[in-house]
Amino acid sequence: MEQTKGIGQLLWNLREKEGVRQTQLCKGLCSHAKYVRIEYDQQEMDFFLIDRLMGRLGKSVERLTYVLPIEVYEIYELRQEIQQNICLGKWEEAEQCLEEYQKNRKAEEPLHQQFIEQEYAQIAWLRGESAETVCEHLEKAIAQTMPEAETQRKTGILSVEEYKLLLFRWEVCFGTERERGEKELQELTEEIFQKNFERTERVKVIPYAALLKAKTSQDGKQDTYLKMITETALENLREEGKLLYMPEILKQYAKILEKENGDAEFIQLLRQERASILELESDHGVSFENYRLFDHVVRNFEIDAELIRRTRTAAKLTQEKLSEDICAQETLARIENGNQKPRSGNLRQMMEKMGRSGNRIETGIQVEEYETLELKIEFSKFIHRKEYENAEKILLEIEKKLDCSVIQNRQYVESEKIKIKYQKKTESADELIRQLMELLKMSLEVKEGQKIEYVLNTLETDILTMVGFIYWGVGNYEKSREIYQFIEERYQSSRVKPIFHLLDWTLNIGNYARALEEVKEFEKAIQVCQKAIQQMLYAGKGVTIDYSLMVQACVLEETEKEKCKKYFRQNLDLLKLYKMNVNYKIMKKYVEDKKIFN
Repeated sequence: MEQTKGIGQLLWNLREKEGVRQTQLCKGLCSHAKYVRIEYDQQEMDFFLIDRLMGRLGKSVERLTYVLPIEVYEIYELRQEIQQNICLGKWEEAEQCLEEYQKNRKAEEPLHQQFIEQEYAQIAWLRGESAETVCEHLEKAIAQTMPEAETQRKTGILSVEEYKLLLFRWEVCFGTERERGEKELQELTEEIFQKNFERTERVKVIPYAALLKAKTSQDGKQDTYLKMITETALENLREEGKLLYMPEILKQYAKILEKENGDAEFIQLLRQERASILELESDHGVSFENYRLFDHVVRNFEIDAELIRRTRTAAKLTQEKLSEDICAQETLARIENGNQKPRSGNLRQMMEKMGRSGNRIETGIQVEEYETLELKIEFSKFIHRKEYENAEKILLEIEKKLDCSVIQNRQYVESEKIKIKYQKKTESADELIRQLMELLKMSLEVKEGQKIEYVLNTLETDILTMVGFIYWGVGNYEKSREIYQFIEERYQSSRVKPIFHLLDWTLNIGNYARALEEVKEFEKAIQVCQKAIQQMLYAGKGVTIDYSLMVQACVLEETEKEKCKKYFRQNLDLLKLYKMNVNYKIMKKYVEDKKIFN
């Protein structure tokens, strides 16, 4: 089993590249001594701290898989539940969750206390409480990691989450006796634009800054800077497929263009796209309006106890055999029951003994530089948009950067090549399926006719999903449905909620719904689509919703003609908005040929 470099090495590489000192990076988060141990991979993982350290370096953790102790996972789950309740307007339920959070022994730590205070501030703001009440919570939140906010801003080491807190404070005070002035907003906006945040981070804060800038713009006066940052915000949201701020930015951009006597047809399109998003959110009881501190839930988690237990069962090992030379059998029993947290070293040893990777943080592919992970995000985007020539160019660049003698790197590169070969139809479906199954066998024991018992990692899930997709493409819908159902059952049997496997789960669930449609299981297909849309809304992800809308529309096309029109319209609007141009043309032709809107 190949050894991956730890998160400490990754942090060191990023910090050195940005020219950031250790003391700058960890200020307000942890002691310098603790940070040094993190960089040397000598510190047991504090996942919330890693989130923020990566954030301060301008990098996303969306492409990392965390293998969490159960008590840590439960905190992430509680945070998500708080956000979900706020989105649904269930503020009392959100506050009950916050009270539960405060009882946790970690609640007094700065990052946890910051989250608690900022959520109280957010709820108070949405309820229309006084600026004094909101600011009381906000000031406490800011002080947790920014004890010297002005100084820290000058050193240049703040995350987008921290900038959002500063912007939120400005907005809360705007138009009140506590008003902080246009100069502060301008300085914050300029700082944010100058930071070396990657796009997945920039999208969380630039649209907010653009919305606030409009508050200081004089009505009737053309504001070139406002137009520029609004266009940038809209492009960021479209590129990253986000929902938060999107309706407000669409409205703001339409208003700017209207003042300039811009293209009336394009302005109408912006308003139509906005209306479809608001309608979709309303259909599911979700609202992001004025939800300034929403944290996009795009994560990939496993629970260590569950991972060990399920892998041991699949490997047909007894607890006695697995624990041998690692720990006492009684210790392993407590670990598998979730009553004891395994040390990172023990977790790694156990998983490697079973032929699997067991690092606390997995990168999916083994990389020397974080930029390779950024390229991987870019590649996925082109694949999703069916822009295969662009995808192929990016994949060649990734391949040059990877050591393909490493199993997981080779699996990744070869499986992505197969996706492109399938679209180009250069080889038969049977041959591509054979190649994919051979790739799967590189890391899993896969026997003909025998179901896989192991916990699939992200890459293995992707390979198996592609097998199902090829079966669907040749009309073997039953086999396709069987594969997607198998993957879905694995998610459902896990303690980890599907929302914490969003990147894999949304792709599989959409394909599963379509396979159900093809085998005439219409009611189940609708149920699956509704569940998928709800989860994607909770995560603030707009770009992946279109597939479920399309399946619903097609299912209802024959039975509920009027209702299907709404879903086709929403589907077309989202495809157009998020630049899914190939799928947009296909769907546009379909509804025209079928005379759906006649």
